[in-house]
Amino acid sequence: MPALVAAGTVLVIDRRSDGEPPTAEAALSELAHRAETPAALQVALRPLELRSSHGDTPLEALGARVRPLRPVRISIPAAGIRSKVVSAPARGGALRIPEIGTAGWYSGGPRPGEPGRAVIIGHLDRRKGPGLFARVPRLKRGAIVAVTDAGREVHRYRVVGAAQARKDRFPRDQVYGYSARPVLVLVTCGGPFRKGRGYRDNVLVYARAA
Repeated sequence: MPALVAAGTVLVIDRRSDGEPPTAEAALSELAHRAETPAALQVALRPLELRSSHGDTPLEALGARVRPLRPVRISIPAAGIRSKVVSAPARGGALRIPEIGTAGWYSGGPRPGEPGRAVIIGHLDRRKGPGLFARVPRLKRGAIVAVTDAGREVHRYRVVGAAQARKDRFPRDQVYGYSARPVLVLVTCGGPFRKGRGYRDNVLVYARAA
């Protein structure tokens, strides 16, 4: 599971019965649980990906089900985002961060529209001004995220909350871990900026299929 070395609203969970605030791990676990509770149960099946020997045309039908194609665009009206999406593979245990102004989809994980946690990342800022995901940490519950795939099918998600975690304690299991239902995790930077080292934290925004 790769880490993120690239960037609010922080999830607020009710205090425990003893009056103490929940731990970061408990908050993330609750947030992931919220994102995985849809209106209707969906089949936890990720078909095998088969490729034709003639070019890159995907042959991905398994029975009556077909995997969504790779994501190519993302739209988040509440954050002023309309951008293309490129693949962000893992290299050396970390994701390859996309260029500024472009969103990156973790190509080693699920695709938007299928069961599992699809991860899309983007920059919080740039050298002179805000980055593509500058307003992502401030997204409110209920905000719509639309991801269009290469087949022009649109997969819609609704934000359920956000959390913040230190990069050196990145919650891999809560980001890349198993989910039987379609979940989208938007990831950007956050927390204090340290000169020469970048932002200390990652902001994680969770959304479930709308």
